[in-house]
Amino acid sequence: MDSNRKLELFDVIFYLSKKFDLNFILNEMIFESFESGQDCIDFMLEEDYLIKSSNDSITKEEIASKYTIKDLKVILKENGLKVSGKKDELVERVLPVLSGESDDGEYVLSSKANEFLNEYSWIDLYNFSLVAFDFEDFENYFKKSGKDIFDAALTFCDECIKSAFRDSNLLILLDSLSAKAHVYAYAGDYESFLDLDLQRFIFGLNPPFMGGDIYQNYVAVNSANIINIGNVLDKFDFGSLKKRFNKLWALLDIKNITIPKKISFKILEKGLAGENIDNLNHDVRVKYFNRKFGVDEE
Repeated sequence: MDSNRKLELFDVIFYLSKKFDLNFILNEMIFESFESGQDCIDFMLEEDYLIKSSNDSITKEEIASKYTIKDLKVILKENGLKVSGKKDELVERVLPVLSGESDDGEYVLSSKANEFLNEYSWIDLYNFSLVAFDFEDFENYFKKSGKDIFDAALTFCDECIKSAFRDSNLLILLDSLSAKAHVYAYAGDYESFLDLDLQRFIFGLNPPFMGGDIYQNYVAVNSANIINIGNVLDKFDFGSLKKRFNKLWALLDIKNITIPKKISFKILEKGLAGENIDNLNHDVRVKYFNRKFGVDEE
């Protein structure tokens, strides 16, 4: 199975396991490996990832011949029903679900789908943290690394950061810092998440390199970055934000300063206080970036 199909299949199965409506999932997703949402459904039915659960004429005998004990237990579990007992008991218990008396939807996941979900559970971390990067690239890196998913994701981000500095690629640098922050958040380490998001903020205002092709559409103060920092500060007490900011500034050893440290911190405070991000970006561009990069103000 190619990487795109694997990723798309995981997403559909994952959201179905969380009780999302199938039609909602298919309408929200953008498919590349399937021609349409219906093509995806057909594939999942043909490959036994989905079991059709709405059939008014189905009999106990048909259920017993069509479904294994494992499949029956999966259906019962998905519908919050007791899963113990002999096959005849399971058939009796599952009959209302498969005959259309259940409100849980037209399809249920098979045991094969749940095995697929367990085998590729690491894709959930990719979706949470690394979607800025090509899925196949990360999958190959993960397989070759021999590491667990958390360590592989962190080292992948570190490699991307090194590559960004080597190639003077600002957007990859910012994406990599944000991705690494989210890897830590996925693992519940919100202090490391905060530190990396602050680094991303500092580099956003003080890019170590800036190509002319980037400047025209560049946004120095990223709204998602501000929201992430604010959410962590609202939920956790990690001490003085100013001290942490100053420590990280020193750690990064900023050589190419566009906006001085004190002013950078004031901009952060304004963003966290709810000042309009578009206005902040306009002021940053006019007062600092245009002058630094030789752009005439209109």
